[in-house]
Amino acid sequence: MDILVVASTLPADADDQVPRFVLDQALSLAAADPDVTVRLLAPHTPRSRARSWPQVEGADGRVTQDRFGYAPRSLETLTARGIMPAIAERRALVGVVPLMFAGEHRALRRAVKARRPDVIYAHWFTPQAIVASSVARRMRVPFGFTTHASDVVVLRRLGPVGNRIVRTVVSRAAFATAVSGQTATKLLDFFTGERRAEVEAELAVAPMGAPAVNKGVPAGDPHTVCVIARLVEKKGIHVLLDAWPSVRANVPDARLLIGGDGPWRSRLEAQARGVDGVEFVGYVTGDAKASLEQRAGIVAVPSIVGRDGDSEGLPVAALEALARGAALVVSDASGAQELLYDSDAGAVVGAGDPEALADALVALMGRDDGARERAREAALHVAESHSWEALAPDMLRRLDAAAGWSA
Repeated sequence: MDILVVASTLPADADDQVPRFVLDQALSLAAADPDVTVRLLAPHTPRSRARSWPQVEGADGRVTQDRFGYAPRSLETLTARGIMPAIAERRALVGVVPLMFAGEHRALRRAVKARRPDVIYAHWFTPQAIVASSVARRMRVPFGFTTHASDVVVLRRLGPVGNRIVRTVVSRAAFATAVSGQTATKLLDFFTGERRAEVEAELAVAPMGAPAVNKGVPAGDPHTVCVIARLVEKKGIHVLLDAWPSVRANVPDARLLIGGDGPWRSRLEAQARGVDGVEFVGYVTGDAKASLEQRAGIVAVPSIVGRDGDSEGLPVAALEALARGAALVVSDASGAQELLYDSDAGAVVGAGDPEALADALVALMGRDDGARERAREAALHVAESHSWEALAPDMLRRLDAAAGWSA
């Protein structure tokens, strides 16, 4: 089976700050079946322009990545950190969005014509699923999509036109998945009555995977909390900083390590000025990131819905924490709360509630050794069930079924 994956966010190299879950999924699909090849297609970023394309991603050459241009190089920054964050930082980039749609349409059409795939798999509804819907229909190739975070909600700004786009794309898709239940609800809210029930019956929750479980990693310090994220509003780190004085009042040696960079960094550093036990580490990757993570026994994911409507799908940081047995404290707007239902791996608090967040952190810090070990085992169990190895066969079955589907 030949799968053509189109995505807006892919790492250009091993040190790229862009999340790599789409690439990891592609590698897991190829690893699960020797007859599978995956071609990845994504827009250029300033970093990707430094390399020649296509690039081989898998050891045996069955996963490749290619890039396409869509605007003057100085403006090809729309997807380097995600489309909505890019526009929030630089409003003028709104004018580049139509160029992105047109460039992706041309590139996807060329890719399909060059080596006709069995199925097109689009990550993110906007713009990928919209573009894939058009190309797939014209070139008679089946397609399906995965919706992440707020990639559908943004279409509400177009009113009835946005509603019609969503309903048309969904009707043409051979399959539709969402990375979390709360993300699925955002898509379902475009439908009513009997049609909503039909879409809900067909829509599957298919999260992105966790890294391989490593039971040999020692537990981090039980009084150290780590957050590794892009420093933007939706990550809710300002809520965590509001909670931190109360945490320190109850656990005087508590430490908060904040890894990451972004437009909110100076604002957050100003908020933390004079607050004890807080350290901003900056952007980390590779061994530096692993070292930072291993220092903390607790990982916080205090996500909120931003004022612009941007929100989480399922943060990779939550999956990474579970894979090394760390305890999780997450908000009920993070998508990660769904990982903790019926589990002792952590706690769920209301989004934007610093008092509840402080109470949950203090409670986890106060556990005895037995409770910590039970939580660690629970975290590893959840991570194993959400590993790429565990998830890949189900997605392959979905893609295989789509390959024989016609609209």
